[in-house]
Amino acid sequence: MDYGAGAFVKHRFGGGQMTQPSLSRETLADRLLAELERQILSGRIVPGDVLPTERELSEAFGVGRTTVREACQGLLAVGLVKRVGKVLEVSDFMGIGKEELGLAYLASRLSIEEVYETRKLIEVYGVGLAAKHRSIYDLEMMQSILDEMDTTDPESYHAADIQFHTAVITAADNSVLSQVYDSSKHLFFKLPAFWRLFAREKNVKMVNIGSGVEGHRIIFEAIEDRDSALAETLMFEHLDVVQRGLVMSIDNPFSN
Repeated sequence: MDYGAGAFVKHRFGGGQMTQPSLSRETLADRLLAELERQILSGRIVPGDVLPTERELSEAFGVGRTTVREACQGLLAVGLVKRVGKVLEVSDFMGIGKEELGLAYLASRLSIEEVYETRKLIEVYGVGLAAKHRSIYDLEMMQSILDEMDTTDPESYHAADIQFHTAVITAADNSVLSQVYDSSKHLFFKLPAFWRLFAREKNVKMVNIGSGVEGHRIIFEAIEDRDSALAETLMFEHLDVVQRGLVMSIDNPFSN
């Protein structure tokens, strides 16, 4: 149901403004997201209702449009709304699974920059250790994974990608580093895949698969040559390219 310009805001939200006592934009976005989530989960906004426009939400809550975009991206990530043409419509969210809701919660509150800063911290250091400590078995394992990665199937590529990066950390021969990495893999791999669900191009995960294989291959060669400095540089560059590609794939939720 579409309440029209302004009417939906007044009817559903009361048209009140959010106060801004020295709060960061991220905090305002979190507050707006929490309020919209509350309205939906309480039943005041029901499946099929159309959210107000970006401008209407901005005026109703007294926040900037960037704040509104961030909050609405969070609603998309949680699965509480879906894009229908140029508008956001409240979803029938009762069928969302617990794992998806957990990932969606993280996706709406963690930034791409935070995730990839942490990933670089762990993996750049880890690949340097791998170049020093790798065994023949480690090299054989990575080579086998690279062979599997040479595919046009995005799901197979994604699985091999995870296996390769895990094999690199294993080759570092540091049990604490391996445990830290294992506990973080859901953030490093599942969250980016989740974010991509809301990208404008649904096949974005297919982009640059070919260059992705080559990027992994040259990292492998540096590890094989025991060149820690080069391996670290290549891993940083690889993760930086992935990060920038992911940022480019995330769409403004009010766009087509």
